[in-house]
Amino acid sequence: MEEYLEQLMEKVVEKNPGEKEFHQAVREVLESIEPVIKKNPRYQKEK
Repeated sequence: MEEYLEQLMEKVVEKNPGEKEFHQAVREVLESIEPVIKKNPRYQKEK
């Protein structure tokens, strides 16, 4: 997965420890938007 998305995933896990199902759902969403992030790097600047 794109480095930016991995960092975002790490933040989600850090803020929501022990929520394995939530982590899985977030990872699936991040993987699904990865092509958009790669084509439009400007989204990485948004928070």
